Amino acid sequence: MADVIANGIRLNVQHLTPTRGADPDAPIVVTLHGMVIDNLSSFYFSLGTFLANAGCDVVCYDLRGHGRSDQTPDGYDMASSLADLSGLLVALGIDRPVHMVGNSYGATLALAYSLAHPEQVASLTLIEPPFLIEGLGAQMEHSLSRVLTATSHEKVEQWLANDARRAVARTMCTARWLLRETTLRRDMLATPSFDPARLAAFTAPVLAVYGANSDLIDHAASLSSLMPDCTLIVLRNHTHAVLREATGYLRTLTHWWLFHRGTAPMPTYIPPPGPGFVMPAWVREKVPPPDLRRPARNPDGRLLQRSPMLCETCSTIRPTGRPPGDCDSGRAVARAASEGTPEPLQTAGSDRYSRRPGPYARVPSNRGGSVTARTHPPATHHRMPTPNA
Repeated sequence: MADVIANGIRLNVQHLTPTRGADPDAPIVVTLHGMVIDNLSSFYFSLGTFLANAGCDVVCYDLRGHGRSDQTPDGYDMASSLADLSGLLVALGIDRPVHMVGNSYGATLALAYSLAHPEQVASLTLIEPPFLIEGLGAQMEHSLSRVLTATSHEKVEQWLANDARRAVARTMCTARWLLRETTLRRDMLATPSFDPARLAAFTAPVLAVYGANSDLIDHAASLSSLMPDCTLIVLRNHTHAVLREATGYLRTLTHWWLFHRGTAPMPTYIPPPGPGFVMPAWVREKVPPPDLRRPARNPDGRLLQRSPMLCETCSTIRPTGRPPGDCDSGRAVARAASEGTPEPLQTAGSDRYSRRPGPYARVPSNRGGSVTARTHPPATHHRMPTPNA
């Protein structure tokens, strides 16, 4: 990870150079993630490392206010986002056309940048971009307002405090901060719609990918008809989350797009069997899911292994879904404390026993291995703090 100062703010950047070594002729790929509940990791783990292994020079970065980039109270309008991106490319010393790959709002941002700086763009890959000739800003602001209402629901508050994984809780807290405490929604409302004349004048090749079950599928035909060199792909049985749902095919597709377009046929897509991915009603309506507190399960019906939470007061591991203090490590350390000395506990996956003097003991971790936990009296219970929005 590296921090880059662009347009007066700090942006968190992951620069992935080609695995086989630096190549001055390698395609430069810049990825742009979605808005609010997203960060650079969605591209890093899906396409970023794959394209770097294939020989691309890949730049993933957290948009302003997201991930580890600066969380500013304002500056979320399209003009500021474009200035952030331009400043980033200058700071990285990128002086030749790049291949833009964007998802959701990131795809809309990539398209806007390409229209403003067509000479700096070699190609566009747009995954599920919101695209309207009229009313684009109003639609995006309306969608964000409904997300804020849903994430502020009492059930969601309880879930974040007691059941959500730490990474999910952290992401949700950032999302609510963006929606509540910044100018994001007002800035989105001011987003200008696309000019058909500028779209018609854009000559770089465009790859647009939508899910047939997405709530944005109605935007696909308009985008395809207004751009001169646009290849539109609609993936049957997929939703707006096509980047996550069809990662394997998107890897094959983007590899073909960057290296073999014009010399080989487009890769064939085989949709998932059955109805595939369907957008639930609660997602379309942006309300809390009805089974929010129900234990998560794998596709085969087994309970999903949830990540443990760490009690910030006593440093013991509490599996998600259990009351504070009700965890294997907490009970083991409490039992050791009641006996006056840390109990020797076998480390998972090892034959060794570990003792530590003082108020600490080595206890098994729910993730495998062991952790060092602070002892506490058996009757002591600690309330997990509610994440700040």
